Amino acid sequence: MGNSLAVGSMVFWAAGFPAADELLQIWHPVTLILFRLITVLCLLYPLWIWMDGRGTLQNVAWARGFVIGFFGFGIGTALLLFAQWYTDPVTVALIATTTPIMATLLEVWQGDRKISIQFLIGLAASVIGGVFAVGDTFTLDTGIGLFMAIFAGACFAWASDASVKQLPSLSTLGRTTVTFTGAALFAAVLFIVCWYYDIAALPSTVSLKDLGNLAIYAIAAMAISQIMFLGAVSKIGIALTSLHVNIAPFYVMMFVILLGGVWNVQVAFGAAMVAIGVIIAQKNNPA
Repeated sequence: MGNSLAVGSMVFWAAGFPAADELLQIWHPVTLILFRLITVLCLLYPLWIWMDGRGTLQNVAWARGFVIGFFGFGIGTALLLFAQWYTDPVTVALIATTTPIMATLLEVWQGDRKISIQFLIGLAASVIGGVFAVGDTFTLDTGIGLFMAIFAGACFAWASDASVKQLPSLSTLGRTTVTFTGAALFAAVLFIVCWYYDIAALPSTVSLKDLGNLAIYAIAAMAISQIMFLGAVSKIGIALTSLHVNIAPFYVMMFVILLGGVWNVQVAFGAAMVAIGVIIAQKNNPA
């Protein structure tokens, strides 16, 4: 059940990259982050109250959930979108496959795992694969995007693990809602600062196509994906759940091709190397 939830989470998550790419053509990333999270919360709160009952709101560690969401999902979401702004959907999805390594390092830091030679070999393979995939198109912007995507993966790994361990009394839907509220607070603060300095602004018009892409990017790729992801984490753990991120670049490529894009053999080969490296790093890693 946990692996099925993880697979579904990745498919929905991958669908958001092409949608975000369309929206980034006309919206500033800061504006898009805020709209995405507001859309998500408009769905999650009524659904949470309907599923768990209004009384559950009285037994929530709100401050703890807000902190996890603010510093984990808020910063992570912003970094990942800015990374896509600097690069492209497939590259960001490719680098996001390092999330399992971040999750493993987190477990090492927490004392739940030990680093092995096998882990170091897998890490090296993942780095080589990532360099190979973006080698021909590497620029300063690509480098900035790669750094942001890697750091975003670390934020997501920490926040996903913390939301399960530090909010044990909440359902998966509750954890998602509370932590995403913290993320929305981060997005709101970021937008206000950028708006004040004329860096970002509200869109002057919103078309039906924009609303459709926003629905995919927010509801499918964030709300539904995150609920399924945290459900998987609660069943099989953050490290094993994060392994499913490995296949996300191929899902993204499939969506891009369906929308008229082309298959990039070099990127596909590099993505395969990254995936294999992460699997090697995770396989039989002693606890």
